[in-house]
Amino acid sequence: MGLFSWLTGNSELDRLHKENAVVVKAMKSKGKSKIAVDVTVGDIKQGIAVDPNGYKNEVVLFLRKNKKDR
Repeated sequence: MGLFSWLTGNSELDRLHKENAVVVKAMKSKGKSKIAVDVTVGDIKQGIAVDPNGYKNEVVLFLRKNKKDR
């Protein structure tokens, strides 16, 4: 980490904190408890969202065409 990034707050840790703070969508866990899990940008990059009970949910994204093009 350089001096400039320390002064501006653009360090790697700040970037990771921001990724884990941005919630993209809340979804139900596939575990037994079916608890709602907030999926963040960091979870999408890792491909796994962990619920409060420790169950690891796989994150998969699907892209679709616009309704006009289908």
